[in-house]
Parts: sequence; C-alpha cells; structure tokens
Amino acid sequence: MATVINFYRQHCENLRMLEQAIKTVQRSLREYISLDEREKTLIYTKLLSHLVNSWVEVRLMKLVYECGAFSDIDRTKIIRCKELERKWTTALNIAFCRAFAISSPKNINMPTVPFTAQNQYGALLGIIKTDLLDSSSIRNRIAHGQWKYAFTENMMGINGGLTSKLGKENILMIQFRLAMFKSLAQIIHDLAVSKPTFQRDFDANYKRIEEQRRNAENTDYNKYKGKMIQKKKKGIRRKKAHFSYLRRRVTKTGWFVDSNTNNAAMS
Repeated sequence: MATVINFYRQHCENLRMLEQAIKTVQRSLREYISLDEREKTLIYTKLLSHLVNSWVEVRLMKLVYECGAFSDIDRTKIIRCKELERKWTTALNIAFCRAFAISSPKNINMPTVPFTAQNQYGALLGIIKTDLLDSSSIRNRIAHGQWKYAFTENMMGINGGLTSKLGKENILMIQFRLAMFKSLAQIIHDLAVSKPTFQRDFDANYKRIEEQRRNAENTDYNKYKGKMIQKKKKGIRRKKAHFSYLRRRVTKTGWFVDSNTNNAAMS
C-alpha cells in the first residue's frame, strides 16, 4: 500500500510539473503569435501539443493509483495496454462495470443495465475513441519528429490525414482539447471512486466537454491571431509614446531617460 501511495504522489508531482510547463509554453506561444513570428509559433504549437498529450498520459497514471479507485489487478490490466487510448478504455470499462455491477463490458448494453448508464458509457467511450485517439496519433508523430509531414506507419509514404491535422493545430484547439480531457478525467475519476458523485455531476461535466467541442469547431484562429497582433502593436505604440513624452521632459527638467527601463534620473 505504501508503494501505491508513493506512486500516486510521484505521478501528482509529474502532473504538476507538466502543468507548469504547459503554462510556460502557452505564455511564450502567445507572445510569438502577437509578434507574428510564424516559425516560432509553429515550433511552440508543436511543443504545447506534445505537453498536453503527455498530460493526458500522466493524468491517467494519477487516476490509476488514486486511493480506492482500482485494485492491483485492475492497475496491471490498465498499465499493460500498449496504446494510450486502450489504457483509458480499459480504465473506463473496469470503473463502469464495477459501479453498475456488470460482469463484463460485453454486457453493458444488456436490458438489465439502465438506459441512462448505457448512454453515459457510450458518450465517454466515444470521446476516447475519437478525440483522445486523434490527439494521441498527433502526439506520436510529433514525438517522432514529424512536425510538418506525417508519414505512414511503414515510413514509405505521407499520411495525408494526419499531415492535415498537424497543420491545423493551433493554441486554441489545444487549449480546448486540454479542457475537454480534464473533464473526461474527472468523470472517470468519479465513476471509479464514487458512483453517487458520478451520477450527480455527470451532466455538468459532460456539458463542459460539449462546450469545448463547440469552441473548437466555431472559434476562428485567424481572428484570434489578428486581435493578438493588433493588441501587441497597440502596446508598442503606447510604450513609444510614453518614452517620447519622457524624452521631451529631459529638455525641460535636465533629467535623462534610461531607454531600457523608461526610468528617469538626474543628469
């Protein structure tokens, strides 16, 4: 038990560091977007995408070692899965079957299982099979250095679909994706730890997922980028105007202005 607790704490620390890294990269990425630094924007977008997908992997490990969530046998089943999507699916299956006293995931659609519960399971599985799987596929390409062109599995050709998805990655899509996965993780956490909490909070948590999906579909990145650039230019103009004002004061007062800090001092 002590080892389980230690592993949980260690995964929590890894997750904390990843979240700090995500904030740091986001800050730099916004700056490069506002300066219209296209190559640096591309580089930091890929870094952010990779970090978010790493977050998804570590968040699962935190869930796996959560106190009262899974048994040792459950943890082994989840961790032994090779693909990240398969690990999340296995965690969902185990948590759902235990919460609703189902002997096997094959029996989830049986008449004895409440219709609402079946729909909840289907909705969560759909997120894992689409959004999380797509995100994981992009992450694998980025991790292997395929930042602009994604190759097929045998490296004998270009994977057009994944190349297109790589090209469409932007800060907004990645942020919406992270928010979506946070809600997904919370729902499965509730399912594994407390069925009453799962049933109470499911609609609110799932509503957040739907909102992030709509945001991803409807938000115009080019408009966002244009606003960021204009905001930056306005800030630069304001700073220059303030510096010009300080310089004019020099001739009247005999003070000089430090161009690096805009601080005035007696000459």
